[in-house]
Amino acid sequence: MRRATISTVAIAVSLFSISVARAGAVGPSPYLKAADSPFAGTSFSYFHLEDFEDHLLNTPGVSASSGGVTSVVFGPSIHDSVDADDGAIDGSGLNGDSFFEGNGSGGVSFTFDAKVLGSLPTHAGVVWTDSGAGATITFSAFNGKGDLLGTIGPSSEAGVFPDNSNNGETAEDRFFGFTDTGGIGRIFISNSSGGMELDHLQYGSVQSDGQAVPLPPAVVLGLIGMATLAATRLLPRRQVA
Repeated sequence: MRRATISTVAIAVSLFSISVARAGAVGPSPYLKAADSPFAGTSFSYFHLEDFEDHLLNTPGVSASSGGVTSVVFGPSIHDSVDADDGAIDGSGLNGDSFFEGNGSGGVSFTFDAKVLGSLPTHAGVVWTDSGAGATITFSAFNGKGDLLGTIGPSSEAGVFPDNSNNGETAEDRFFGFTDTGGIGRIFISNSSGGMELDHLQYGSVQSDGQAVPLPPAVVLGLIGMATLAATRLLPRRQVA
């Protein structure tokens, strides 16, 4: 009986751990090149990286709520691209392209189309490269139903990011992302003041046919109750004189 009870606890705790571990925020982390992505090295069934260097947002299955490619909506100068996009890591993003939103506090949503992609991405993120002085950055992810999965921020690091300069410096560039095996329908990023520049929008899926479906909340609660009951039975019984 004791062995069976221990097995029950182990199974319940294991399943609960799987359901909790399916989602997570990633970043903010420094980013100078594609290899700096926390998603680098992951085995994806599909993966898309939009670096805007063709002056378009045209990777499949994604649309932006506002803003546009910096060279188009802002102009030909003072861009803040990911450092390596101009061919050299030299502390400047002026010679690359990026994505610009003039109302940083209003933010930008990037929405993913499961019909185009085959499934919603399990990994999604973007690199924030510039904002108004003293801003804080907030990043959120939502599932396909529009429910909030999680939020990073408001984030800042005094004198580091933002660096309070708009001359294409790249040491302040930060990656913000999220992972969720249930699928990410939309990501949203904003900064509290000034315009906002973004780059290296990236999204991909590690799901495959037959992958286990994340546990519903009701099942998780049931497993917690079962584990608690089983653990209680393992406690030493007090001897009554």
